[in-house]
Amino acid sequence: MAEAQRNEEEKFIEIHSCAAENSTMSFPLGALCIKTAINTHKFDSFKVKAAVYENYVTYNPQEQARLCADRNPDAVGLSVYIWNYEWMKSFAEELHSLNSKIIIFAGGPQASVYRTDFPSYLSFAVTGEGEVTTVKLLQQAFEGNIVRETVQAELPDLDKLESVFLTGQADNQLRQTDSVLWEMTRGCPFACAFCFESRGNRKVRNFPLERIKKELFYLLKFDINKIFVLDPTFNLDMNRAKEILTFLIENAPQDIHFTFEIRAELIDQELASLLAKLNCSVQIGLQSSEPEVLKNINRMFDRQLFEKNMRLLSKEGVAFGLDIIIGLPGDNLKRFRSTVDFAVSLQPSNIDCFILSLLPGTELNERQAEFSLVTDNSVMRNLVSSPTFSEDDIESAKELAHAMDLFYTKGESDMWIHCILETLNISACNLFSLFSKWMKQTGRSEEEDIWILQDDFVTSLFEKTSNNKLIPAIKSFMELHQGLCYVRDCGESVTLELSYTPEDLSLLDRMSLSEFVKTRRIKRCNPTVDLDYDGSIIIR
Repeated sequence: MAEAQRNEEEKFIEIHSCAAENSTMSFPLGALCIKTAINTHKFDSFKVKAAVYENYVTYNPQEQARLCADRNPDAVGLSVYIWNYEWMKSFAEELHSLNSKIIIFAGGPQASVYRTDFPSYLSFAVTGEGEVTTVKLLQQAFEGNIVRETVQAELPDLDKLESVFLTGQADNQLRQTDSVLWEMTRGCPFACAFCFESRGNRKVRNFPLERIKKELFYLLKFDINKIFVLDPTFNLDMNRAKEILTFLIENAPQDIHFTFEIRAELIDQELASLLAKLNCSVQIGLQSSEPEVLKNINRMFDRQLFEKNMRLLSKEGVAFGLDIIIGLPGDNLKRFRSTVDFAVSLQPSNIDCFILSLLPGTELNERQAEFSLVTDNSVMRNLVSSPTFSEDDIESAKELAHAMDLFYTKGESDMWIHCILETLNISACNLFSLFSKWMKQTGRSEEEDIWILQDDFVTSLFEKTSNNKLIPAIKSFMELHQGLCYVRDCGESVTLELSYTPEDLSLLDRMSLSEFVKTRRIKRCNPTVDLDYDGSIIIR
């Protein structure tokens, strides 16, 4: 709407998000929270309307700024994260040059950088949970009192905060996506030195359970099939977590998949059993299995308890993933490899490995000199080297992590990799290194089907180690699990070519490959893997 056509009391606000890619995590929840706070607040003397504009880093920021300037909003909000900081900077600079009268404000995790480097194009920035404070600063700005500084947000009362879902403020996004981010609590009591959550007020506050229940039923009106629960530690309050899980089990359709972030030390049998009844997976921060390393980032580690609780999840059939960080203070290549081997031994469904980033506003960023951590010049400030982790060793760790991601996580080898490790008496790290070397020597491409790559690599490896007699068994065991994964992931039936029956192959979960080949006869068969009427996988 052109400015001449507006009433003086009308104010229009655009809130811009910018995601790295279209995925579950790209749902613009932060921007929607601010939109909801603005649109449900009664401003003094002004009628204010906010809208969210979704961008991706592949978009041209200057072009998007020109389109925004043509719409001539009164204010523009930037939802700033580390991956979109440069994009938002270019967007805001161009917008400010086109129309310096537009109030430009910023929020989000990366807004903390404006505390020490406040740009001329910004009117104000808010760090922390910005719903209450952003509304107050916008009121002041519309009255001509722009603060031109970065302000620490006032913590909202979650009992009074309006829901982005129940108010209909997210309807446009919900109609266009099949996945959402959902928060049930805010705050984290832990003090992990690499994380934003460790700073400021760490008090954990819960959204009312009644609101959460209403939000689920509201989401069911849309074609949502993936929900990522944003709580930093979903199982911090065990009784509450169990009550929520019970509610979801009773009311959420089985075709909706939930993802939770949980703390390994807080798992018990009842929680594991409840998770097993829900279509869900959990992600767990291991980071390192070395107590001396974890001490430097304010984390404790009980190896026996961690392993025991992972076995609880495995026994119940709960899919879980582990996170590992390369380059934590005090870590080195040997310790990193030990962490990888420990992680694989727990048979998680995925292992996500990240290079340490000294994020602005985190404790590690402030203690960089103390630990003599060298980083690159990117916005991510990724670790290049440390006194215990040389630059060459960092590169070796990254190469190992890449091979693990391809062979283990993308290749979904968690259910059969133990057979290879036990038979060849090698560590997981050595296997991943051999796979990486084989890929280079044979000129194979990562673009090829990973299961074909795995089959060819394992065949080559067993031939070189004079284990040719074991090849039909290991390849059949691999193909059986690959078929199960295919049906689970794609929902389509598949016919397998096996040298042993599925019933016999199941013995490999508790029998060595050599013993299996000695005691079981080859029985070539072509079973079909399919989905039953209730969604369970069956083999005919």
